[in-house]
Formats: sequence, C-alpha cells, structure tokens
Amino acid sequence: MGAATLTDVSQLDSYETEWRIASEHSCNVLLEGAVTATDAVLRLLQPHIRAPIVWHWPHAPLDLPGGQTRALILRDAASLSRDDQRRLFEWMNDTGSRTRIISTTARPLFALVAAGLFDTALHYRLNVLLLRVGAPDHSSESLKLFTSVRRPL
Repeated sequence: MGAATLTDVSQLDSYETEWRIASEHSCNVLLEGAVTATDAVLRLLQPHIRAPIVWHWPHAPLDLPGGQTRALILRDAASLSRDDQRRLFEWMNDTGSRTRIISTTARPLFALVAAGLFDTALHYRLNVLLLRVGAPDHSSESLKLFTSVRRPL
C-alpha cells in the first residue's frame, strides 16, 4: 500500500479504504509530518483508539507495554536509539499481543534507514499504513465527522 499524503485534515474523507483496512486489521500506522500536524491528528483520533493505550514520549526510556494493551502511541519514532529500536522490534516479534502501534515522526524514516540511522525491519513493521500529514488547518470538523462514523482503531 502506498503512502497517503494529507495536506488538509478534510482530505481524510478520501482515505476510506485505508481507514477500513486500519480499523479491521489492527495494522500499525505511521503519521509523518510536522509535530503540530501529527499532534493534531493524534488528538482527534485518540477517542477512537481502543483502550488501554500506552504513550511513549520522545527521549524517554522505552517502557514496552505488557498485558492487554491495545495500542502503543510512539511519539517521534525517529528519536529512538538503536538499542530501543532493537528492543521494540524484538518485542513486536516476541509478544503474543495484538498491540497496534501508532507512530509519529517529523523526519521521514525511510531517509534515516538509507543513512543507516534507523533499523530497516522496524521501519517496515511501523510503516504498514503511512499517512503524510500536512500543516493542520482551522477546519478540523471534517476529521471529527470522519472519525465519528468509523469503527475504532
């Protein structure tokens, strides 16, 4: 599946197929764009993400969830150390849970992979559904309506 590029949150209505795939198959989602834009999308999606949710903040020690966690929100995936990248990848492979990972990044991970700064296998595991998010706009009503009529993530 190719990357979807959003320059305005009102465009989410045109990504019905991607949303259906994400909601039905619990795939990982990577939001790529400016911090303000990815934060805006996360705020609007948060009520629609199945709980319990574990948040990971940039530059904090990576504390991997256990138990019945349904979603891991990984803020600024590009800031993960190589050791944390390895640990996250191993956890994703070893865990029996179906924890969905929703990641954000302001720096394209593919460029970091090409530069040898981000693990290739982890990149592809996080990048199941890539949404490139443009600058947030003042008309977020469309995204609110979009998420209100869809199944939870």
